[in-house]
Amino acid sequence: MLIELHKLYQLAGTPGVRAISAEIQKRDDLSATMNRDLASQILSGRRWPTVKQLDSLVRVLANQAVVDLEEDVESLRFVALWTAAEQPFSNDPIEIYSADPVDRAFEEASATGRIFPIVELAMRRPPHAIIEMLDKLSGRGWGKFATDLLEELAGCLEVSRVPALASLLPPSFDAWAQSDASTFLEAFARRRSVGDVCELTDLLMRAGAKTHAGYIVKVVRDERDLFDTAKLFVVLHKGGYGWSVGGTWNLDDVWPNSLEDVLGLIAEFRALGCPEAVLTLLTRYGSGHSASHRWNLYQLLLEREMQDVAEMMAQSLMNAVSEREVAEFVSISASAGEGELASRVIKGVVSVRSRNSSSHFIQFLPAELVAIANEDRKRA
Repeated sequence: MLIELHKLYQLAGTPGVRAISAEIQKRDDLSATMNRDLASQILSGRRWPTVKQLDSLVRVLANQAVVDLEEDVESLRFVALWTAAEQPFSNDPIEIYSADPVDRAFEEASATGRIFPIVELAMRRPPHAIIEMLDKLSGRGWGKFATDLLEELAGCLEVSRVPALASLLPPSFDAWAQSDASTFLEAFARRRSVGDVCELTDLLMRAGAKTHAGYIVKVVRDERDLFDTAKLFVVLHKGGYGWSVGGTWNLDDVWPNSLEDVLGLIAEFRALGCPEAVLTLLTRYGSGHSASHRWNLYQLLLEREMQDVAEMMAQSLMNAVSEREVAEFVSISASAGEGELASRVIKGVVSVRSRNSSSHFIQFLPAELVAIANEDRKRA
């Protein structure tokens, strides 16, 4: 039909689509009007006309042909061609979704309100293609689908594929706004097994993605149980990454305030065969809080017959805890009648630490303990 239409168009002198549209508009006897864009699309084969549109176009072209053509005859001829062209497709099922797999997945998801067609496609795509899908969702205003896609991928994507995708997710330039990377990694930390979480954190740290690892650490520390927290601490400690991943564990409010939680954490560290993690916990615990935190923990360790851990805590006071905090602990010890413990810690501090550190420590001691400290320093 299109070939015959082009022949008729040539016979009409190839008029412009503007002129064709104007001529159709002028005639009252035609069954359909047509603007220039529609005329152009029909003549180029980009749009299939209705039978009334075809009738109007054929009658105008036949009227302008350089040979004598009957409009009614040409109209009947083209209607027959149009019907023949339509017939092979009349019984075909209607194709309601796009051929493009991404558009098809989007259409299926929007038709059902469920993200899973998009997730299934994303699972088979490389990281950059997933980013393109996220951008396309955001461009359509489907922010909920974009967030759902990130969270579902966090729950099922292979651990080895996560770092590459996380590295391509845009960061947030607003300190108070959630970024795509944090949404993705925090969902991973909530939904996956502790083994997956430890494996991913290790991979991120090997790549130098400390901020991304920090997102995971924060969720595990704040939302998961003590066993998971202890296991992640040990993995990072044994990996040589330290205890400040993501800038979260060196804050004053990081370690649990509950004494029972602290004892539980110590037990997990020991069960995992990492006594050095116990020492780090004892050193950091109570930092930034009242000195009574440390004192209460020390007393509880003795009550539970955990003398070895209590001794480890005393050693951490002598070697690693800040001078002010050690002095406060010593003062509480002396006031509670534990003069021997106070004297031992004082002696340890002035014997082990530098002269400047020892002097700083002594400045914070109450007057009745200063003389003991000075005498121990002289002996040292």
